[in-house]
Amino acid sequence: MSDDDSPSVLDERRDTLETVVWGGVFLFTLVLFFVEFLHGAFIESFAAGEFPMYFIRSFESSMFVTAILGGGGVVLLIVLAVFRYGTGVRERAATMRPGQDTFKFAVFLLAVTVLLGMTVFQGAATLAKTDEAGPAAAAQQTGISDELEMSVTGGQWFWRYDVAGIPQSQGDVVVLPADTIIQFQVTSADVIHSFAIKTLGVTKDAVPGAVNTAWFSVEDVKGETTLTYSTQDGEQVSVPADTYQVRCAELCGKGHSKMISTVYIVSKDDYRQWAQAKGGTAAFTKPDEGIDLSAGTNRSSDLEPVGDLNV
Repeated sequence: MSDDDSPSVLDERRDTLETVVWGGVFLFTLVLFFVEFLHGAFIESFAAGEFPMYFIRSFESSMFVTAILGGGGVVLLIVLAVFRYGTGVRERAATMRPGQDTFKFAVFLLAVTVLLGMTVFQGAATLAKTDEAGPAAAAQQTGISDELEMSVTGGQWFWRYDVAGIPQSQGDVVVLPADTIIQFQVTSADVIHSFAIKTLGVTKDAVPGAVNTAWFSVEDVKGETTLTYSTQDGEQVSVPADTYQVRCAELCGKGHSKMISTVYIVSKDDYRQWAQAKGGTAAFTKPDEGIDLSAGTNRSSDLEPVGDLNV
């Protein structure tokens, strides 16, 4: 018996409502795929200017593309199948032949596999290069020409910051400039901590006796809050600033949840004035130069918890 002579399955119920309901369910799922993709790709990812979070969000957007072509494509195939072969659509269900549309399915599967492989391997390589990048590479990636070095020390349960050009340490609050590669070295005074600014995509372990290096930058100041400080003449000055919360990402004892500090990002000009008010200078360097911070900054025996600072 040939394929054309194969008996067809009769549609005994002609349940149009069932077809419409199931088709609507799958179409709604497909719409959600696109809504989530647009939200991730165009709303979150292109709020550019926060590095390395920008690279992480770009990678996330690539994964959304994969989800659309892979998961969304599968849902679309199901929708087509529901409307083509569902009850109530035809008096007789269409006959499917063995191996029908095998080539189309193979092409679709191959395309999704290639896209997934490219996204995973290229995206992971980009993030790895970002994490391991030195000042020059970071500057090339972001297009930023200035660098500022900072030493970070974690202890139970505080963060201590020593910024190049600023004579005193900073603690609960640290002030840094925008449009600058902040190259920092992090270590610990006691147990293992982890320096984390989640909104910037920064997480770096602070290990006793070891120094880990990383970087971050914020391109522009949106002015979400203000930084108020006193000049050497006693004048109160307020400047636009953005804030980013620092937390410990490694369970380090009973005070772990309170190991919090705040990074204030201000414009370069405002940072220069703030540094001068603190008796220091804005010690910007070019990304390939660098500054050797005091060796004492990373010696755990010299460290004391830093209390509230008047910035």
